[in-house]
Amino acid sequence: MMVVLLASACKKEKHTPDLTGTYSGLFKVTLVNTTLPPVDPNPVQLIISGNTFKSGTGVGYITVGGGDLRISTGVLNFTNNQFFPDNTSVNTSAVLNSSYNYTVKGDSLLLSKTSVDVIYTYKFKKQ
Repeated sequence: MMVVLLASACKKEKHTPDLTGTYSGLFKVTLVNTTLPPVDPNPVQLIISGNTFKSGTGVGYITVGGGDLRISTGVLNFTNNQFFPDNTSVNTSAVLNSSYNYTVKGDSLLLSKTSVDVIYTYKFKKQ
């Protein structure tokens, strides 16, 4: 009797989560090393479909832009393709553009980015 044993290398696969869906939550700006008062969070809605993203259109949500999305381990790379001709109608600090660290826990998605003395944070729940 011949017994064949197959050994496989125990390698942890890097898993890219499927983030497709609609997320609602809050966008918050935290100013570091300043005496200015904190900025109130704003309601946001993010819709992810494959390799694209866009803002939700619900009443009261501020825009997060729209365009291309690339997912890497621990980082979401947003390329905003929308043009905003007048910056008075859009909170441009909330527009997703460039790289954000992300974590997924259950139906929660957390995005964060630090730029000089400002921390940008999005806390979402999947709808």
